[in-house]
Amino acid sequence: MTNATEKARESLNRAAGDIARLARTTSTRVVDQAGDLKEAAVDTVEKLTTKKSDPYEDAIADYNDAFTLMNDKGIALLGQRDRSTDLIAFVELLVNSVANTPKTFEADFEKIHVDKADFLDAEEFARNDLEAARRSALGTGAGLTTGAAVASLAPTAALWVATTFGTASTGTAISTLSGVAATNAALAWLGGGTLAAGGGGAAAGGALLALAGPVGWTIAGAGLLASIALLTKKKLENREAHQEALSAVKRNTAIVKGMDAEISDLLERTTSIRQMLARTYGEALPAFATDYLALSAEQQQQLVVLVNNTRACAALLSTRLEEQPDEGSVDE
Repeated sequence: MTNATEKARESLNRAAGDIARLARTTSTRVVDQAGDLKEAAVDTVEKLTTKKSDPYEDAIADYNDAFTLMNDKGIALLGQRDRSTDLIAFVELLVNSVANTPKTFEADFEKIHVDKADFLDAEEFARNDLEAARRSALGTGAGLTTGAAVASLAPTAALWVATTFGTASTGTAISTLSGVAATNAALAWLGGGTLAAGGGGAAAGGALLALAGPVGWTIAGAGLLASIALLTKKKLENREAHQEALSAVKRNTAIVKGMDAEISDLLERTTSIRQMLARTYGEALPAFATDYLALSAEQQQQLVVLVNNTRACAALLSTRLEEQPDEGSVDE
């Protein structure tokens, strides 16, 4: 009886063990399957909820990046040019302090004065026009968006545009206008200039054509222009119009990138010549308040080099870039 009981217990224990192992194996499989189902569910949800890339919005983002790079270089160029004008003034003080300098120096500084004045006049034009644009855009008829864009424009933005592309980029001076004409001129700034200058004109102030010129780019800024472009897209009624708007954004992005390359080159040349002028100015300082005829040949040559470098630096101050035209279609 004892042996039978023990055998029965052993059988029960083995059965219990088998059941436990089976339960563990089944549980593991269930957990693994549950994990697989969870991962599959997450993938499905992600696929369903992930927003499909919008070519138009991608194009706007590309434009914003290009604009930001161009604007940063434009501001840097303005800074280098302002520093150049200060340095040129110091050079002139040094040269004027030296008696009996060559007559050629006078002719050189006449040209230097012309180039320097051209740059400073462009800055003054931009300051006056910016203030006039602010007053006009905030007046009746300009619209909240336009008024806010012009009012918030940093002076450096207007200055670098006017000194890089020339005051003609703004069309007729807003500061010479009044009333409706001034308001329309302010709106035209957002349209990339006047119709005669190839811009969108006042009618384009709140439309996609606001992307058309450097003045409009800088006044509105990348963020606002993106908002205008996206708002315009919502109003488009058919696929053809959508495609045309997309092409317009891409064309303007290409223009901005082209301008960025030109500004970068001018910035590099301006920085290089200014740094060279600063070195030659430092080397020539011992000649301050001396007599040119009493200087050594080496010191005289230093002054000649100093004046030549000053001419080269001033010439870059008056260098202007031409706005790149819209060349039509862009490869999709």
